[in-house]
Amino acid sequence: MSAPVLVVLRLGADHRVSGWAKTPRAARDWDLVLSPYQEVADLSAFEGEVVPAPGGKWEALHALFVARPELWEHRARIWMPDDDLEGDAATVARFLALARARELSLAQPALTPDSAFSHFVTVRHLLTTVRYTNFVELMAPLATPEVLRASLPMMEGRAGAKGLDYLWARGLPPRAVGVVDAAPMRHARPLGGALAPAMAKVGRDLEAERAAFFAAHLGGAHPRSRSLGHDGPLGRGRPGRACVTLAGALTVALSPPLWRRAALVRAGKTLWAQIARADDAP
Repeated sequence: MSAPVLVVLRLGADHRVSGWAKTPRAARDWDLVLSPYQEVADLSAFEGEVVPAPGGKWEALHALFVARPELWEHRARIWMPDDDLEGDAATVARFLALARARELSLAQPALTPDSAFSHFVTVRHLLTTVRYTNFVELMAPLATPEVLRASLPMMEGRAGAKGLDYLWARGLPPRAVGVVDAAPMRHARPLGGALAPAMAKVGRDLEAERAAFFAAHLGGAHPRSRSLGHDGPLGRGRPGRACVTLAGALTVALSPPLWRRAALVRAGKTLWAQIARADDAP
């Protein structure tokens, strides 16, 4: 039997992690490893092993996973959220339970409509429990040891690992990758964050890193993230993308936080991609 899910949380001084991460050990069914990259004033409020590591999230996680394979290789799944996801313990428990029940190899919690987001496919959709997608963002991926092991070479030396989220779903079955709408969390911090400026100060360009990654692995193409199917009140399975696209359109219509121009543009591009493209590859 697999050990409990391992949660590895990168943590900075200005983190916005809400109560879920401070759940007492006795009240949760997952293990916690804290990876602070700065001094964290309330670190003692978290119950978990502490492994400090400066630098970018993904190069630090790569170093941890390579040095400590006993931490993760026997786990059912490993969750690697950013430190600005707001939610409660019940939401996290529901997310992990649904990922297990649906046998997802790669997943993430949906983001609430009032979140700062880059990809509409990650925003919680109405009328769906789990959406099967071709994309799981770097913000909060949950992965099986097999997916993590295959991804390690693409994390090495890459502070932001930009582009990895377009690639790690490739080769997985269509119903093995998903966004869990029934367990939404709020992404609190504005897009952009502090990583890119910090890396720029030491001469590292994350956008150039991403372009080089796309050139090496995807022939320079920039794929479109989209939903492929769903489970929920609309039914289960893949009756084509019509139902899940309808759920997305309904979500936009009924969610005022999404009525911002940038959000509408992102949503429109994603919904159009789901209708217009016949292939299911990223």
